[in-house]
Amino acid sequence: MSIGTAPLRKVAITAVILASLGVSACSEPPPPTPPVPEQPPAPSPQPMDEPQDSGPAAVENSALGEFSRLSAEGVSPHLEVVDEDTYRLFYSSITAGGLVVAECSTSFECETSAVLQRMSDLTVVTTGSGDRRGYWVEMNPETGFKEIYTGRVSDDGTSVSDSRSLGYSEEGQVGWGVPDAVTLPDGRVRLYWVVSGEGRAQERIVSATSIDDTGVSFEEDDGFRLTGGYVDFEVLEATESGWVAIMASSPENLPESPQGFFVATSPDGLEWSTSGVSISPETESYLDPTGVANPDGTYTVVVAVAPNEMGTREYDLRHAQLTVSLP
Repeated sequence: MSIGTAPLRKVAITAVILASLGVSACSEPPPPTPPVPEQPPAPSPQPMDEPQDSGPAAVENSALGEFSRLSAEGVSPHLEVVDEDTYRLFYSSITAGGLVVAECSTSFECETSAVLQRMSDLTVVTTGSGDRRGYWVEMNPETGFKEIYTGRVSDDGTSVSDSRSLGYSEEGQVGWGVPDAVTLPDGRVRLYWVVSGEGRAQERIVSATSIDDTGVSFEEDDGFRLTGGYVDFEVLEATESGWVAIMASSPENLPESPQGFFVATSPDGLEWSTSGVSISPETESYLDPTGVANPDGTYTVVVAVAPNEMGTREYDLRHAQLTVSLP
């Protein structure tokens, strides 16, 4: 996703002030206070199954419109704008046998243009150097692990050239991958992806920033962007005034808790906060969100939807309008 120039929407944060009660002195000294029996230590906190916020709470009023189903099944979609009448949608499909490239109307009547092989989780940006560059997950035959690759993507999205591994590898991690790229104001590229955490449903979001505007060589950023079980992170809008992203929750709490749809905000793309409140229905799981900004300030989003079950699931793609109001 490329940087826009939309104005910053301010986030209001409510502070809670605690007041201490003072005790006045007596004219005569009180009798000695008997010793208080030693209390047993408090029990250790139990692990939380729901995703936990990793920063200050974002005071937000976000809402999803009604979802409409696309005609195709699939996962890991990536949406981009071609022109005012056309979207391009990339998604992985078992039925199609690869990564589908489809041209869609704004009402999401889609026609397949190509099916790419040996790649998944594709995200595409235009770098500061003017290249149209993709980032995706592919198996490295030399290491036997899935890694994040990059390469040039054709204008119509149907071919990729000059591909190379960035060296970021799953190395046996279960919760790993799903890269998302965004172009910074200075032309460099920032790449986000998911890594495993410690314990159940504790995935974390990390990032790396390219060393120049070509978007080919990266240095990993310090720390984590978000922790506590968020996955499938994608930046919807990034401006010099502020950033908006969407994401899902971990699948590791299924079937007790569905995968939800969450919104996060940031001043710089490094320090992120979220209310931790899912805005999707609980009757199904919503994952792999992607989207684009609209001229009216809303966002068009596409998600994969599945039953609240573990194991092999059937997925379909749906689209909706997202409104994010940050007072």
